[in-house]
Amino acid sequence: MAKPTLEGLPAELLLIVLSQVSDWESLRSIVHASPTCHSVYLIVRSELLCGILKRQYGALLDLPEAILAIRSKGLFFFENKEKVIALLDTWRRREEIKRLSSMSATRLDEPDSLEETIDLLWLHKELQFFLKDYSTNVPRPSWIDPAQWNHELPIQMSHAEQRRFMRALCRLYTHANIFGQPEKHPYDGCELRINTFDDEEAYRIFFGTMPPWEYEEMGCVWSYLRLKYDPVYKEITDTLSALIQSAKSSKRECFWFRDVIPKDQYPPNWSVLVDCVDCLEEIPDYTDGLASIGPGFLYRVLHAKPLVRRNMVMANLDSFPCDTFIGLGLGISWDERLPLTDPADRHDVPDFEHYWSNLPPLEQPNLGWKRLGLVPHTPDQTLQEALEYFHNREREAEWLWGYALWDAERLKAWKAPQV
Repeated sequence: MAKPTLEGLPAELLLIVLSQVSDWESLRSIVHASPTCHSVYLIVRSELLCGILKRQYGALLDLPEAILAIRSKGLFFFENKEKVIALLDTWRRREEIKRLSSMSATRLDEPDSLEETIDLLWLHKELQFFLKDYSTNVPRPSWIDPAQWNHELPIQMSHAEQRRFMRALCRLYTHANIFGQPEKHPYDGCELRINTFDDEEAYRIFFGTMPPWEYEEMGCVWSYLRLKYDPVYKEITDTLSALIQSAKSSKRECFWFRDVIPKDQYPPNWSVLVDCVDCLEEIPDYTDGLASIGPGFLYRVLHAKPLVRRNMVMANLDSFPCDTFIGLGLGISWDERLPLTDPADRHDVPDFEHYWSNLPPLEQPNLGWKRLGLVPHTPDQTLQEALEYFHNREREAEWLWGYALWDAERLKAWKAPQV
């Protein structure tokens, strides 16, 4: 007797089967393997994908954060100022808008098309890649012995830790779209964006709307993303150095890469910043520029073939970061950063730590930020009166090991000096 297959099921049962699939990759495998399943899938594609989308995002990231990252693509602040302000205002007021209008086209809690749903599913795949990689490759805190750290990895991140990471990472996508540099492809002539907007205004419409510890969470993730370029640099340096060495061993006088790289491997827009062997050691100096293109670019770099990866990086070495990019000191005084903007200003109340105690864990700062981001204070003082203003760069040094991401229990188990 032949075994039953999906092909033999009635369409009604196939719909039930497909609706129970928990992730996009599995659903794609099923519908691509069966013409019958594919036909049924096309009938209810939007509903199926929307259901998977909400299940995948629901546990670890608020969907409006992801939708903002998708809708901000191509909206560089200087060129699209009114659209950016309107989009960020919708993001800032998303809960209010959701309450006031169930049908508003500006809502950020529902994808507005099948195309956007698919874009969100691809974004989720990238976010999950970085989350898994971070838990495996968290930089070692300086006070922990290397052997002990090897036993810690991979870290089983708590639900709250994963959500902090995902929120910060998703906001870095948005930030790169609006304030960063566009990716330059090796075969196009894309020009640099010139930052001619007001840094204070740009800072306040984005970072000013979030409490200060969420900015620090972004800094922790940004520092991790920068480190992901290091093995890429080593691969590029080793490959190009080997080409030079090979030329020398054949008694050819060679100094410039163009003299030894085969023409079919030579990118048309090779960066003039790194065009000879002596320049290779300077490649890491351009990490901030590469990071300003965003996590999506890094994801594609890491998943590209070596030759394509090399060309992508070399073509973008002259991508200068905008002044408002996180981690560069910003040059914006606290007088310009404050007061906090709605909804972050709800934290600026007397006895703010008591106020925090009644909030969900994800809306509170972690213990690491409380220790480094606040000065000794009394219950009568507001948050802005208790902020530590003078040691920003010292806090940025703690980004490397993710001080603002970890739960109190983990920080205490690690015996973090800061806590």
